[in-house]
Amino acid sequence: MSDEELDQETAFSLLADDTRVRIIRELGRATASPETGIPTLPYAELKSRVDIRDSGRFNYHLKKLVGNYVAKEDDGYRLRWPGMVLYRTLVAGLLTDNVESTIERFAVGTDCHRCGDSIEAHLYETLFRVRCPSCDANYTDIYFPSHGLRDRSEDELLRAVHRRSRTMLDATTSGQCPWCASEVTADIHAGDGSLPSLHDTRDFDAYVVYHCTDCTGFQYMPISQVLLYHPVTISFYYDHGTDLTAVPEWTLEWAVTGRTTTVLDTDPWRFSVRIPLEDEQLVVELDEELEVVDSAITARDR
Repeated sequence: MSDEELDQETAFSLLADDTRVRIIRELGRATASPETGIPTLPYAELKSRVDIRDSGRFNYHLKKLVGNYVAKEDDGYRLRWPGMVLYRTLVAGLLTDNVESTIERFAVGTDCHRCGDSIEAHLYETLFRVRCPSCDANYTDIYFPSHGLRDRSEDELLRAVHRRSRTMLDATTSGQCPWCASEVTADIHAGDGSLPSLHDTRDFDAYVVYHCTDCTGFQYMPISQVLLYHPVTISFYYDHGTDLTAVPEWTLEWAVTGRTTTVLDTDPWRFSVRIPLEDEQLVVELDEELEVVDSAITARDR
């Protein structure tokens, strides 16, 4: 069966049997093995790993997978790219995340920029949140596969959440959906005292909503947060001896509040953002596309 002939319904139906899922899993485990690299598994070894004695049953299910998820080579079988994506999805728990969290709330070491109380981290269903339990200001809200939460200390969890958040939002603000790779569009909204999330009480004069044109990918943020991923800000921090990409967004008041953002115009939109650092500040002007149109480094306002 060619890729063109395989529709979505058929692709999903191929996974309707546990034997086929086990074949995918064993081929993936072999691929992930540091000892074997990216192998093909001979028929006998694959059958042994899947642990099915009935050759007829095994052959039936293996044949169903060959062509889309599995490739048959002269020396055995290997995962094709769709099979590899499926295996990674199984490992991450993306299809089975429905377990109670064993992660207790814990303080992240930063005070809330809104009320001054301690910000905490916790898991809400499959979303990892960094927010203030006192005033409900929500600073990070990112989907995190359960597999990546295992066996990590609190500090390790926060670093992992920060890295995942930055990776996904960097892609989003650059115009590509981090879930399906389609185009992402940006819409600027005037602040009206409410945000797209019911779990966020922050107040902005304006904010931007990014949404995928194809899937349900969606993210909103204050205007200033866009600059977390821009070279002008990264280089400003680098010149001061700091790697901005390693700094969690919830520690940066300018990035997660609207306090250093000024709306210069609304038709079209135009903004000025001040980014203070030590004795200097980077002043950036953004247009209606949230593109940097001007920047300057000045002495910090006191």
